[in-house]
Amino acid sequence: MYIFLNMFTIEANRKPCDFDKLGQITFRSPTERKATVDQTTKRPEKRMTAMVDSISRIASALDTAKVITREAAAVATSKLGESSYTYYSQNINPQQLVTLLNSRNSREVRDAMKRIVSIMASDDNSIDVELYFADVVKNITTNDTKVKRLIYLYLLRYAENDPNLTLLSINSLQKSLSDSSPELRCFAIRALSDMKMSSLAPIILHTIKKLVTDPSAMVRGEVALAIVKLYRAGKSEFHEELLDVLKDLMADTDPKVISCAVLTLKECYYDHLELLHGHFRRYCKAIKQFDSWSQSYLIEILIKYCKQFLPKPTVVDKSSEGSPRTCPLPEKYNEIEYPLYDVVNHPDLDLFLQSLNRLIYSSNPAVILSCCNALYQLASPMQMKNTKFIESLIKTLTTTTNQGNKEMLLQTVHFLSVLDQTLFLPFISKFYIFPKDPIVVSVWKIQILSTLINESNVKEIFKELKYYVANAHLPEKVVIMAVKSLSKCGQLSTGWESSVMKWLIDHMESHKLSVSILDAYVNVIRTLVQNNPTKHLRIIFKLADLLTVQMNLADNARAGIVWLFGEIASIEFKICPDVLRKLIPNFSQEGPETRCQILVLSAKLLSYEIDNFNQAQTTRVEDSETEENGQNNTYYDFSSSRISQMYNAVLYLAKYDDDFDIRDRARMISSLFDSGKYEIVSLLLQAPKPAARNDDFINSLRLETHDSKIKEFFKMLPWNTDIIETDNDVRETAALKDYNKYKKSFSSQSFISPNSTRSFTSTSNTNLTENNEISNNGNSISGKSNNSTFASQNGKKYRLQSLDEFLSDIPERKSKPERVLRVREESSDEDESESESDDDSYSSSSLETSSSLSEA
Repeated sequence: MYIFLNMFTIEANRKPCDFDKLGQITFRSPTERKATVDQTTKRPEKRMTAMVDSISRIASALDTAKVITREAAAVATSKLGESSYTYYSQNINPQQLVTLLNSRNSREVRDAMKRIVSIMASDDNSIDVELYFADVVKNITTNDTKVKRLIYLYLLRYAENDPNLTLLSINSLQKSLSDSSPELRCFAIRALSDMKMSSLAPIILHTIKKLVTDPSAMVRGEVALAIVKLYRAGKSEFHEELLDVLKDLMADTDPKVISCAVLTLKECYYDHLELLHGHFRRYCKAIKQFDSWSQSYLIEILIKYCKQFLPKPTVVDKSSEGSPRTCPLPEKYNEIEYPLYDVVNHPDLDLFLQSLNRLIYSSNPAVILSCCNALYQLASPMQMKNTKFIESLIKTLTTTTNQGNKEMLLQTVHFLSVLDQTLFLPFISKFYIFPKDPIVVSVWKIQILSTLINESNVKEIFKELKYYVANAHLPEKVVIMAVKSLSKCGQLSTGWESSVMKWLIDHMESHKLSVSILDAYVNVIRTLVQNNPTKHLRIIFKLADLLTVQMNLADNARAGIVWLFGEIASIEFKICPDVLRKLIPNFSQEGPETRCQILVLSAKLLSYEIDNFNQAQTTRVEDSETEENGQNNTYYDFSSSRISQMYNAVLYLAKYDDDFDIRDRARMISSLFDSGKYEIVSLLLQAPKPAARNDDFINSLRLETHDSKIKEFFKMLPWNTDIIETDNDVRETAALKDYNKYKKSFSSQSFISPNSTRSFTSTSNTNLTENNEISNNGNSISGKSNNSTFASQNGKKYRLQSLDEFLSDIPERKSKPERVLRVREESSDEDESESESDDDSYSSSSLETSSSLSEA
């Protein structure tokens, strides 16, 4: 357009230009121009007419320039890339969209649809693309394949908003179902099935039945997905008909179709496992050829199938002498009593477990998790250790970059490590924390390390956990989990208890820690001290100092220390009254949990002192002292006891506490002591308490911290014990359906491709499919050992030739010997005589040449 504008801005010294009658540009001299001006001056009407005509021609030229500029922009878009088209499409305003959609040029319609789809994808609210519904739908009859795809995407979003206009496009969609392009047929059935309109259900059902025999595997796979959409629509009257279509799809010979059929079976007919009877063995052999997500779904379905239709494996004891003992495989994992055993499986169960070995190098984490679940549900711990799926699980965990997948994999590892610690002992270093690990991933790694601690690796893990605790750059939640994991190290032996507590107290005294981390320190120390308090008295003395030195301890931590002194009062009573004496002056400044424990501590000390007094009094009676003296000292004197006075002081403060729980406890305890029921007080306060345990690890062992999906995924399914074995093989290979014979063309890929489906024959060739064997590499199912032979539909056998064999039929072409003619010049008298001799010599030479060629 700029070129045309510059054509009219010419310098004054150049010849001016004008348009003639034919619209061509002509240049005139100044003299001619002056004569023309004189004529137009004399004729004003003609001058105005000429000006209007010139303006109209300029306008038409500008329109032409506009079209050329738009075409040039489209060409530049295809050459310069997506960024240039994005800049170009952003300048299309709403009015231009209407113009482009109503254009007869398919390129303009395509530009408009690209702009609309880009707005839909970006959720741009500046333009309401729903207003162009009528303009978009009327272009569905176009022959441009790209425009049709974009219109189908538009219909998927806005078909429900305007059902009346949507019905106008149904006819065109049905016509596309007969298109020669399989991709367009897929788009058409996808658009029909995605329209959530109840009136279209019969049409979709008719389309599904029609395209189930389509020669394209892509279209048949889309039919399987359309069954899922129609099933979810809630049309129960179509379920039986859809089930018949699914049976045909499951008998298909193409792995792509079977992959979609497996998804349909899982989503819609998960309870109809009897459909797998005739395909169980074929699916196990061909599982490598399926889509990765379909592999995961198929494994999940086959696990349930094996539990329901196959007998439970038998465990044979190999450690006992004589006749070996046998028992069925236990319902729970890792509960086999025999130290050395062997497992006897059904042949079909062995076939399924062996088929999983082909998926060991799958790049999809869902496939690896499904295989681990299958071994967990159907195999013994020894069988799982003999496979390489544990290594594959660790490899997938270390290589994946998706945080969601990594969390699921870590939860799976923790789940299996809780059940069997020995599975992941060789991979401890894989669970060390990296600086860039998220908090959730770091916490799960620490929990896994805590489950793998034993006598052989405790030194290495303890060193690693100390580094996490002392690292100031790690998040607080990770440090707290590392501190709690140290208690697992201390539970191995008394020596490790002392080492862990000593390091925690030294680090706590030398570093300034936050309240929550100090709370974790104290809880771990309290947990370890209670296991064996008599051997950790020095640690107990340091804890007593913490109550007066570390005033910034959390209320929960201080309450735990006070409770611990009440528990060790029966072992080391002397230090406990002094601890209570130091706590009473700051009673009002303590937290509610600490105040409650101070009240309980004072009651416990008073109860222990009364019991000690009564025991001493009983000892004096046994030493044959006078009965009067015994009667005089029978009653305990509350007024003269220091512990009783401290108890009364705490009781007085507790009766007027702000917390109603503390007030109620104070009234209950005082009523027991006032009534003289000291035995009841002893039963309530001096009863032995279980050792304090880490709640986080208790929950981990109970699998309560795992995601609900993980717990549902690894839920142990019960075996069916009512299986009746018959002579009829219900899993005999069913008749297959090969729709490739309906193809109108073929390529060499149909015969040469290693993953081709030529091994799957039609119903007439069922005997050939029975002889199929798994190839050595496990990647495909092949027929006979000679892969270069195949049979046509008529049964005629062909053999593929190599390149040398193909070229051997062409005869070798040898070059002819050159013939030399010698010309001699002689006199005229001798011409006649010489000519006869020449003819004879020529004939003889020709004969010799022909004979030599024939011999060659």
